[in-house]
Amino acid sequence: MNYFKVDFVTYQGIYETVETNRLNVPTAEGRRCILANHMPIMLPLTIGVVETTYENKDSYHSISNGMLLFENNKGIVLCDTIENVQELDERKVRASIQKAEERLSVARRDTDIILARASLAKAMNRLEAIDKYIDK
Repeated sequence: MNYFKVDFVTYQGIYETVETNRLNVPTAEGRRCILANHMPIMLPLTIGVVETTYENKDSYHSISNGMLLFENNKGIVLCDTIENVQELDERKVRASIQKAEERLSVARRDTDIILARASLAKAMNRLEAIDKYIDK
């Protein structure tokens, strides 16, 4: 089976490098799947979950908006936030949802409303990822 490497990168540097034979990413037009030897491509990414597969084991990373660059059989996922879904703490995620909802309820300026909505969307994505991908 053909594998390739994917670097998950934030503004702080490389978060994680994984080897995979399938990279499935969220875009505004829907999910896109990248396999080994895919043609070069650059895609804008939306808040969602990136799925990878290595030796029949799936991994999931919650991301914020960002970009995917795939070239020469190597992927780079560049986002403000990237978190391995397996490492998320549901209590902390629920607390961040509550905090974002509180910020949204008191926000008056457009900028504050936009930031609170973005925080809420990211937190809701993490909770949905936990519900979908973590065995309880």
